[in-house]
Amino acid sequence: MELKLVYRGLRQISDWALRFYSEVHVDGVENVPPDGPLIITSCHHNELLDIATLSITIPHGRPVCFWAKSTMFKNALARAILLSSGSIPVARNPNNTPVASDQPTQPQHTANEALFRETFKALDREEVIGVFPEGTSYTEPGIAQVKDGASRAALEYVKWAKETKGGQSKKLLIVPVGIVYTDKSQYQSRVCVRWGKPIDVEAFAQEGVSKDSAPSLDLDSRELVKALSSEIEKRLLDLTINAPDWDTLYAVQAASDILWDDKERIPASLFVWISQNLTSLFTDPNAATSMAKAKQSLLKYHSLLSYTNISHSSLWGILPDPATRPSRTHAVGIFIRHVLTTVLHPRFVLFLPTFVLHTPAYVTGLLADRVLGNRDEEETRAQFKAIFGGVAASAVYAGVTRCIVQKLVSGNIGILGTVKVPDFLVPALKALWAGGRWFFAGDSSLSGKARAALGVFGVFYATSFVLSHWHNYWVGSNYKQLKRLVGSWKVMVTLFSPRSSDLHGEALAPYTVPYIPPPNPYIKRREADSSAEARAHAPMAKPVPSRKLIRPLMEARSDATRALWSFLVDSKYLRGLVTAKMRGEAWMQVGPP
Repeated sequence: MELKLVYRGLRQISDWALRFYSEVHVDGVENVPPDGPLIITSCHHNELLDIATLSITIPHGRPVCFWAKSTMFKNALARAILLSSGSIPVARNPNNTPVASDQPTQPQHTANEALFRETFKALDREEVIGVFPEGTSYTEPGIAQVKDGASRAALEYVKWAKETKGGQSKKLLIVPVGIVYTDKSQYQSRVCVRWGKPIDVEAFAQEGVSKDSAPSLDLDSRELVKALSSEIEKRLLDLTINAPDWDTLYAVQAASDILWDDKERIPASLFVWISQNLTSLFTDPNAATSMAKAKQSLLKYHSLLSYTNISHSSLWGILPDPATRPSRTHAVGIFIRHVLTTVLHPRFVLFLPTFVLHTPAYVTGLLADRVLGNRDEEETRAQFKAIFGGVAASAVYAGVTRCIVQKLVSGNIGILGTVKVPDFLVPALKALWAGGRWFFAGDSSLSGKARAALGVFGVFYATSFVLSHWHNYWVGSNYKQLKRLVGSWKVMVTLFSPRSSDLHGEALAPYTVPYIPPPNPYIKRREADSSAEARAHAPMAKPVPSRKLIRPLMEARSDATRALWSFLVDSKYLRGLVTAKMRGEAWMQVGPP
């Protein structure tokens, strides 16, 4: 078995990067075999973090050889790292590239031959090939396209195995994977990874041949390739959230906010199911007439939340009742309560030391997002926050490591000797100190230097482990409380501002329409999607102080809540909820009858 040290190192980095999210929930682990040739076909909506997610969550810890854009191999260092980790270069079809390149490119058939040759070698070694069949990373309300590369490679491998070896020793399987982010560019949001049922490629091909009227149909024929691609797409659609347009997706997000108050209260195992359930409700051609009003109200509320930079869960934590219109005195009281809850709660006291140490990571991540991120390409933002924030955190850990090593070398514990600890911990701490001193007590010989290097690595690893886990344990609850504190400040400032400063009428209108990113040029849209082009792109409105939008936001929240519940009553959605509650079932698991 290959050690694949580079891959193992990258997987460890991936594990650190995924700490950008509060939870990574995995379903369907039983669908991935522990051995045998395997192709995983995943949706691709979050750039490098999708690769990190698959590497960390794949059952049995199997290494994955990813197909990667050939342009990533141009740099010598990047090429060495990618090849050492098992990545296989893919030449993007020049006909699908929106901007022509001056660089000479190899013919497409030659590039495909090289791609399939390396893929067949890996599959013959019973390894895992990772493919993103959508062809690019993008942000859309649903799966926009599935290309034929993975299907063609799978069918041609089966044909190659038959011609050269008389068949496969173990059957090639394709496992589709849905990666769904609750809010992919938002720190401490969640990830749902769903490993789908496997497709037996040879059995699928034989079934296709038997159904076809032409008995001479080849395993790698265009008809079979298209059929397998369609099957992969169908399964990816079942594993992910798919709305026909942005307005429907935004309305569903606002509806789930209102129904659950806080998205974190939705179990990760049910998040995709519930979201797609609501999507079906809002796209039902026979829906109640009140749906149009509910959708319009939800869109307005969603848009105002975005422009005020307040989440629904924060607003709900400040003002649980949507009908409440706080007075100035009430708003001041709410703000003071949240100040005290933020800074005097034991969770903040326990979090404060690691918060100070991780401040450079927060600042670096935010700056990277501002400088390198693109508002129109949300899929790029989380990776910049996670990667640059992680680099800054590693620099902090290195600084702490240096301080600890200096103390161990000098033998002077310094100010730490004045810290009072329980008596039962003293022997363990003394033994730990003595063990650390041993690594740096050697001479200047090669063995002494090796022992010291091992000691530095051990201190760095232990420091990183303790500080990162300490931080991650407390950051979620403190971050949520910080957002509520900021929200209460905005509400208080608004109530001390004159009503004449609020936006009304035509001045308010641009802020009641949700932002929609421009179309991705790498996506080949289906003809059926052309009707959505009228709302394909809605630019951002000019930024304004949130105090001008808070009062309209509270009105929009009240209107959206009433309109949503009216629609749910009219659509008989509540009948299933009440029936479930009487049976003792979780009401959130019940959908429309």
